[in-house]
Amino acid sequence: MTVGRTEVTRGPTSLAEMARLSGEFAERHNLVYCVLWLTGELDIAAVREAWRGVCLSHDVLRRAYVSPDEACTYDDVLGEVEFYTADTDTEALKTVRQITTPFDLAGVGLSRIAIVQRDERRHLLAIVLDHIIVDEKTWNRLMADFGEFYERAIQGASAPDKVEKNAYHDFALLERHELSTAWGEERRAFWRSQTDRFGTFPPPFPIACEAKGESRLTAVHHALPADAKARVLDLAKRARATPFVTVASAVLASLQEVSGAPTVGATTPFHGRVLPGTADIAGLFVQMVPLQLTAGARRPLETVREVFSHTLDVFEYNLPLRSAGRLWNEELVSVDRQAGVSVTLDKRTMSFGESLLVGTKAEIVPLYVPGEVTWPRTLQFMWEMDGMAPRLSVYYNENYFPDEAVESLIQAAENFVLSTDS
Repeated sequence: MTVGRTEVTRGPTSLAEMARLSGEFAERHNLVYCVLWLTGELDIAAVREAWRGVCLSHDVLRRAYVSPDEACTYDDVLGEVEFYTADTDTEALKTVRQITTPFDLAGVGLSRIAIVQRDERRHLLAIVLDHIIVDEKTWNRLMADFGEFYERAIQGASAPDKVEKNAYHDFALLERHELSTAWGEERRAFWRSQTDRFGTFPPPFPIACEAKGESRLTAVHHALPADAKARVLDLAKRARATPFVTVASAVLASLQEVSGAPTVGATTPFHGRVLPGTADIAGLFVQMVPLQLTAGARRPLETVREVFSHTLDVFEYNLPLRSAGRLWNEELVSVDRQAGVSVTLDKRTMSFGESLLVGTKAEIVPLYVPGEVTWPRTLQFMWEMDGMAPRLSVYYNENYFPDEAVESLIQAAENFVLSTDS
């Protein structure tokens, strides 16, 4: 324990924390990070003050772990802003790589931030957090606070006092308590019924595949018509569903059409808060949730309505299924099976715009860190509708998934979305 830091609370972990602490995702580096070149006037003291303010405002940044079931929170920050200098860009990037190493969950402090100065108006900034305390939504909120506190600091204002509302510690307490009440029993009954009906999560890929060597990731990009987004929105509106469910329905319908399987499933990453009043809680990382489509030939409009009806329940009762199953002694997750198909709509990554810190212009530096998430047995459908040129991008392991099956699935999914027979 670091001298000068006092442990102020101790209590249970959330289910998301428990999943990670129990060994889930152990093969990954589990980092959420970004590296930026900053051009302009940078006040190092203000950076330190701003980051301290972020840590004081979000107790999840001051958490540490005793066991998969128990966490503690400190009253002060658990990581300082490190400052370095470098004579070349290569040297600066080499310095940054030293902090992009996985965290030890048994240690104290799950965030790192470093600045490498190249000259008076050019700095390399690296922010690294462990995924156990941050997700995409949380990241965006933390960075918004970071920018706001930095602007206040250069104007002479001090860091804010601790913000106790919406503490993650309180969320974990509430979640564990609610699991022992009717709220938890309803979810247990729901997921037991899902297992009885569809089998354990994640849904299997319905077409026979065989590994043919080491994973070789490939990407296929299919251009969609310029009005593809308008068509998706129109179908969603008439089905009284969401655009995401509409494109997910297209993928599920294509799986059913190509495979002939009576029931098919996919997954989607879901950043959600599963308890009332927790919309602003930091630290609940992404969960994968199943999407299902049962047998029966239907027009696109009917398919979207069915998937949407089922998806409402799935999202309502969403929980980290491996941890929940462990607490309930239920077999909810197939631990040796990867998700067969994943679907996303206009997936966004962590971003800052051009001015994270006022007075500077930010340029993101692509930096590969060993241990990135790979999907050797997952076919990823990414519907990209927000840009000027809509497209469907599919990523897959060509040494596992048959190319002809992938192409057939893509074509069937496109036909579903673009069909006028709905």
